[in-house]
Amino acid sequence: MRPFIALITDYGVKDPYVAQIKAVILRYRDDTVIIDVTHEVEAFNELEAAFLLKTYVGHMPPGTIHLCVIDPGVGAGRRGIILSTRRGDIFIGPDTGFMVPAAEELRLDKAYIIDESKLPPRRSETFHGRDVFAHVAGLLVSGRSPEDIGIETENYSSISIPQPEIIGKRVEAIVMHVDRFGNLVTNLSPSMLERVGGLGDSFRVRYHSGEVSCRWVKAYGMVGVGEPLLVEGGTGYIEFSVNRGDAAKLTGLKPGDRIVIESES
Repeated sequence: MRPFIALITDYGVKDPYVAQIKAVILRYRDDTVIIDVTHEVEAFNELEAAFLLKTYVGHMPPGTIHLCVIDPGVGAGRRGIILSTRRGDIFIGPDTGFMVPAAEELRLDKAYIIDESKLPPRRSETFHGRDVFAHVAGLLVSGRSPEDIGIETENYSSISIPQPEIIGKRVEAIVMHVDRFGNLVTNLSPSMLERVGGLGDSFRVRYHSGEVSCRWVKAYGMVGVGEPLLVEGGTGYIEFSVNRGDAAKLTGLKPGDRIVIESES
């Protein structure tokens, strides 16, 4: 069976960085399937990366290798790590904690600090995505095991995705991601929003520079063009959106900003 690698970075697509990572991997095994999850994570935003990883990993085939390069500490002494899971998936990236929530979703099993003596010498101190992590992925798709490339450890970094907070008839949530349509994807699950109001109800959404009234609906087109809404998006989390519009431009909100959603019932 051809191996699968899911690639997520904050590199964007303007530069040749993503192509260089893929080229390294394909030199090890040229039939590898490389899935571009996204290369538009906000630069250096490990929390956004952690959230996006958690939303997509369950859709990938079991045994996928997840190559994750959001690396603000590159070249500054942070370690590289491999995380293996009971489902058979493997995560490769910097030991800064952002891969752990997704690995735990798939039942995190073991962690290995990457032993760079098993890899070709680095060509650069600023591009570990190509010079370290891509080689690890290449070795894995060519049949090597994490034990061959790393040293097992129980000491690794971890971060947690923040949880919404319910206070009476309102819930405080955080914008975790802004998609290319300007939808504001929050950390709020539909089941938690149900604790303050129901589908079809009206809510007031408050943010740092204003507030709007909108309904929680099943789909964008269930409100008029240009109208704001709350909806369960493709990630499985609640989005604050504008039908055929751009909620991010409307509000000025970005990943990490807080919003308050309050029932008007």
